[in-house]
Amino acid sequence: MKRAVRNLIRLIGATIIVFGGLEIGLEYLRHRLRGAEIGLWNCIVGSVLIALGALLIAASSKLAEHFSGDFDE
Repeated sequence: MKRAVRNLIRLIGATIIVFGGLEIGLEYLRHRLRGAEIGLWNCIVGSVLIALGALLIAASSKLAEHFSGDFDE
């Protein structure tokens, strides 16, 4: 059970990283295609999402132990 929970947490973390990368990438493409200024807040939000996803992946083992502690294997 612990392995399934750990994999689910890692999947969520990877998805958050992808959304953060998309946020930054799409902002860069908007800048390149339309000539608009790069929005600082969009880059900050994307960076925070990437950091949060990396933190989830790094702490997935501890979180899996915490969440699956009630179940017998």
